[in-house]
Amino acid sequence: MRRIIFFVAVLSTVARCIAQDASTGAIHGTVLDPSNSRIAGATIALINDATGFHYEQATDSMGRFAFELLPPGEYSARVTADGMSPQVSQNLHVNIGGISEIEFKLSLAGAHEMVTVSAEPKSVETQPRGLSAIVDERAILNLPLNGRRFTDLCLLTPGATQDPRGQNSSSNGDLSFGGIRGLQTSYLVDGGDNNNAFFAQARGRYRAPYQFSNEVIKEFRVSPNSVSADSGRAGGAVVNVVTKSGSNKFHGTGFYYLRNSSFDARDPALNFKPSDQQHQFGFTVGGPLRRHRAFFFAGYDQHIFHQPTVVRFVNGGTVVIPQPGAGPATPGDYEQSDQAQVFATAAQLSQQSGLYPSKLLGNAGFAKLDVNVSPRNLLSMRISTSRYSGENNVFLDPASPLTTYGISDNGTEHVETETVAASLTSGLSLKLISHFRAQFSRDLQWSESNSNLPLTRIPGILDGFGRSTILPRETREHRIHFAETISHEGARHSWKFGGDALLTQIYNFFPSTFGGEYLFDPIKVNPFTFQPMIGGLELTPLRAYAHQVPHYYFQRLGPAVSHPDTNEYAAFAQDTIRATDHFGLSLGVRYDLQTFATKYLKTNPLWPDSGKVPLDAHNFAPRVGLSYAFGDQRPLVARIGYGLFYPRIPQIYNSAIETDNGLSPNSIFLNRRIYTTGRSSHNTRIHWSIVRRWGSHALFRPA
Repeated sequence: MRRIIFFVAVLSTVARCIAQDASTGAIHGTVLDPSNSRIAGATIALINDATGFHYEQATDSMGRFAFELLPPGEYSARVTADGMSPQVSQNLHVNIGGISEIEFKLSLAGAHEMVTVSAEPKSVETQPRGLSAIVDERAILNLPLNGRRFTDLCLLTPGATQDPRGQNSSSNGDLSFGGIRGLQTSYLVDGGDNNNAFFAQARGRYRAPYQFSNEVIKEFRVSPNSVSADSGRAGGAVVNVVTKSGSNKFHGTGFYYLRNSSFDARDPALNFKPSDQQHQFGFTVGGPLRRHRAFFFAGYDQHIFHQPTVVRFVNGGTVVIPQPGAGPATPGDYEQSDQAQVFATAAQLSQQSGLYPSKLLGNAGFAKLDVNVSPRNLLSMRISTSRYSGENNVFLDPASPLTTYGISDNGTEHVETETVAASLTSGLSLKLISHFRAQFSRDLQWSESNSNLPLTRIPGILDGFGRSTILPRETREHRIHFAETISHEGARHSWKFGGDALLTQIYNFFPSTFGGEYLFDPIKVNPFTFQPMIGGLELTPLRAYAHQVPHYYFQRLGPAVSHPDTNEYAAFAQDTIRATDHFGLSLGVRYDLQTFATKYLKTNPLWPDSGKVPLDAHNFAPRVGLSYAFGDQRPLVARIGYGLFYPRIPQIYNSAIETDNGLSPNSIFLNRRIYTTGRSSHNTRIHWSIVRRWGSHALFRPA
């Protein structure tokens, strides 16, 4: 699958950041003398305010300098040149995936003279970029969020909305960008992949409240499109996250959040207000292990959600009341001959209604170590983990406790995630920098059903009770990710080369509808024997259920286990050209390849194309970006970009290819409206024996 993006943006520029879709940022700039001439050989010393890490570089013959692959944060710079007064500039902020374009203007040296600039120097943005938005630490910590999942803040960015595939809560489900399905959104954390390959969602999925606490997220960038070739595997957007690190000062936070139903309004669909509570508490701590050399940061977050589930019938009532007939065209739920039986059944169904406990219990842990191995090598290591469980939490909508499914249709889901990551940023020379990342992660999810009885649907009464069609299930996913980016800075050219490999092993167990499903739609029967017939007495769904005369029965069979392993490889090259101080050009190309395991794929001789996964090896994606700045002091910048994108294929599709090839029985579907008499009644006995064989109720009685 590929997606082509062509966009034009014209905007007034006061911002300093240019999207690069990387886990680091950069500072580019020039050094001028009082006559605005370029100064060659000027020395720029850059210091990370939090850690004291020191970077130093000299301007080239054009008076330009560039610091690449910088950890996001606050920096200070000191610029010196022969015959000029040194200039010190503070508050230089580097955003994730951004380039800060700055300009230093030095004055002539006096007898005893130093110029200190407390604010940042003039910033000019002229490089090509896509449309993106930064969500910073202040917004993450201070904006109110029900559940405090930081990715919900993506909805504040242009073009973001909820994907219909998500749950029906406004705070659950996939994120869609630009009308593209949420499965084409990619998540990166500190430059490492943070996606679930099977479901094409963030690791841990949206069953769990979150995998990372808000307290450990420094900032993140949302890039719905990009002309940068180092961004790929997404047709919608890339959500790029950077986590916090320790500093030279000991610091920490403690927090406790309480949400209580006593402060909430009553749900308009209910005549009472259920009692629910949400507790979230935890801490962070960070500081130096050795000043200017090694730092640590750790955090813990606990969440305890008690949110009851309110089961109501389809008409909104709390009891089932059989309705009498209203003429020949509107049959009732009962007649005098079976009134007692129908009312007894209604009383039994009424017990399904009520208030049931639901819980979301979990925690998230985080630890990070940053080490300045040498003046040219920065090592960062991180481990993160999350646990999630509860009660009746498979179908739990935090936005509304109301459901028209019986509690037996629910279940308990468990989620465990771990990620161990390391990155090494190395200055191979003054102009050549390497950024290597390695990561191992696992995502374990399994669920249990509240019932093993077949699912029963009674239209107009209950949408379903019994074993859910998607329970039980289990998915185990293990991923290894290696990535390398090489950056080379020239006089007018900024080169980037890189690639990565993402290896994934998946075990999936999904016995969908293996427990069977009954549907009690209206059906016509013999009024004396209640056997289906043409032109007989029409039973309403409630009356059909009272007499145990379902209209349909469906059950899946065959294999339930799949191993849709996949490997993903990518390589890219990009040149960002500073043609003039006002005109920039970006040229890049990216190659993506996704391969699929074939060990468990089998072809059905009747359908030669079955059991095969298409492999496209021609996924070359050109990227082009142009920008021009009109004016100097407050420039108006026009940008135009073009890109070709090849999103990854979710492995849930390949799982279906592996299990649904037609070689083994797949399902049975029985329709009681299709009936026969006489000799053909033997078919009824055959159908009944099939159902009994697979452990369901005796649905069809022998003639």
